[in-house]
Amino acid sequence: MTNSLNRRAFLNSAIGVAAGTSLLGAPAIVRAQSDLPRVTYVTLASGFNVILNEYMAAKRFDLKNGVNIDVINSYVSVSNYYNDLTAGTFELGIGAWDTFALRRAAGVPLKLVCTVNTYDILRFVGMKSGPKSVKELNDKTVGAIRASGAYRVAGLALKQFHGLEFEKDIKVQNVESPMAAVTQVLAGNVAAGVTWEPNISVGESKDSNLVAFHNVGEDYKKNLGFDLPYFGFALREEAEKRHPGVARKISAAIRDCIAGVTANLDEAVALAAPKMRVEPAVLKTAFTSKRLSFKTVAMQDKEGRENVLKAADYLVKNGLLKQPVEESFFA
Repeated sequence: MTNSLNRRAFLNSAIGVAAGTSLLGAPAIVRAQSDLPRVTYVTLASGFNVILNEYMAAKRFDLKNGVNIDVINSYVSVSNYYNDLTAGTFELGIGAWDTFALRRAAGVPLKLVCTVNTYDILRFVGMKSGPKSVKELNDKTVGAIRASGAYRVAGLALKQFHGLEFEKDIKVQNVESPMAAVTQVLAGNVAAGVTWEPNISVGESKDSNLVAFHNVGEDYKKNLGFDLPYFGFALREEAEKRHPGVARKISAAIRDCIAGVTANLDEAVALAAPKMRVEPAVLKTAFTSKRLSFKTVAMQDKEGRENVLKAADYLVKNGLLKQPVEESFFA
């Protein structure tokens, strides 16, 4: 009996030591995860953010930068995504910075953390047998997400630079996602779609006759002389108040993640492809075609704020924003 108890005590002690050794041998970022500031985040199922999210999850740049970005859900509908961020269902979102500015002006407590690319990624797509330029869209139907910044900014470019207007000269069929715009084109239901990568490359993989025939970002750069920022990350104010300084940590994590994706493209697309149910080569085309690129600009830095303020002034003058962006918009 005594020997049995001694053996049991020894085994329990050995197991305890082994467990403790395993924990102590784990990376410090894992051991400290429960102590880090946590912000909730969701993903859009067909967007390039899936590539960033999967690489972030694999490499945990968030933990390395002192924040736990916790992905709690996935959305297909862009309008539902924005509405739930507005309602506070989650705290960190990715989208058009001007959409976040509009929501803030309406009383939603959102602050811009960083921008990650420009409107150079926004394209009109159609079939090779269809329109060759936006001028040919007159009296035709375009698929677009009415609730998106893409719709507003593409519409402004049409009006300012090409003399055409959505809903007046060009009919609009509302869609719920950038992939749906491509799907409508492939089905022959619309003459063109307003979308971005990797949806274009996914569409090309289904039908090689799909073509991106107009770059909205080029319109702005040619006519305004500067790149118009597009996608960014916004954080609800309550998360920032709960964790002072967390915005800078989020910016650093996103910057490191994008640098990692760019430097290790094959690895990044291999991680994301199963989630998106496409071949890695299809996602890689989004980058090699030069239709998808990134530039992380933090709002904690003067350059980032000046970029957005310049763009905001232009959008205010042209009625896309109701009021100028204030410094309080920046996280």
